[in-house]
Amino acid sequence: MILPISGMNNNNYYRGQSFKGSALLSNNTASAYKKLDVNSADYIKYIYNRVKNWCKEVVEINVETGRLQKIVQSDEPYIFIMNHTTTQGRDINAAKFFNTLLYREYIYHSKAETCPRSKILANTGVLKKAKDGGKELEWMGVVPVYAGLADKDKQFKNASVIKNLAKQIIDGKTNLFIFPEGALAALTFLPMKYKFQPGVSAIIKKVLEVRDKIKVIPLGFAHNKKESAIHIGDEVIFSKKDGNYFAGKGNADSPFFDADLKTLWEDNDSIMLTESGKPVQISNVVPFISGILMKNLECCSKEAKQDLNKDDKKIYKI
Repeated sequence: MILPISGMNNNNYYRGQSFKGSALLSNNTASAYKKLDVNSADYIKYIYNRVKNWCKEVVEINVETGRLQKIVQSDEPYIFIMNHTTTQGRDINAAKFFNTLLYREYIYHSKAETCPRSKILANTGVLKKAKDGGKELEWMGVVPVYAGLADKDKQFKNASVIKNLAKQIIDGKTNLFIFPEGALAALTFLPMKYKFQPGVSAIIKKVLEVRDKIKVIPLGFAHNKKESAIHIGDEVIFSKKDGNYFAGKGNADSPFFDADLKTLWEDNDSIMLTESGKPVQISNVVPFISGILMKNLECCSKEAKQDLNKDDKKIYKI
């Protein structure tokens, strides 16, 4: 079982088990989920208990500064952005694993009934591979989207999905998990800045039309043959005031953060987004948001690689 991780000291690591393989449910439990109300605490407990049994692979997660607990205690919706590695199947497993820990914390803090429900954007192929299990996955929060670039009609359908997810975030009902590189992640020879797609930034723009701020958490993933690492980044807060857009400091203090951008947040926790000295207009804000998110995610993916290779970890076993 997964033990509570609340109350850990700083600079500790959590050792859990991630998911191995794509088998997602067995025949004898295939219809159990249909009896549960998604707005109930039992829904969260079902997913937690269901998913923890798929665990096979060692994962190490930094919990310094209590970032996971901070997410749970804030009572706000979050967007989680995640990098792809050369083993994308393990990236998806890492996302599921982190979501399970998140649900475990909601249960631990008696927030299972009221907490935002997780939505994980996944390529439509994931649900097709799951076959009969696809319906349970959708019920558990997996949202199928077209992750390619060739089919314009399917991209148009994605727009309606994004609009619906933005509304759920605005209403405080959803934590969104998304891989911004999408299908372009397969182009492993390209730097992340050429693969980072604007969908998540469009969602943020939409949310800021109604909410005064939205918090984004970069989750850096890294793997070796024996284990994986998830680096929970500092939250990047995007806000809007008097028609102007602002971006929080995020992970600018990390040694892996872009040196040229680091100076922008040296004396400020938040800066106004500007272009040629003038506030960025709403019509052009998406690429600015994408640029900031990309730098934060790139930084956290490097942190994860470093975490994976550390020898002085304090391990908490399942």
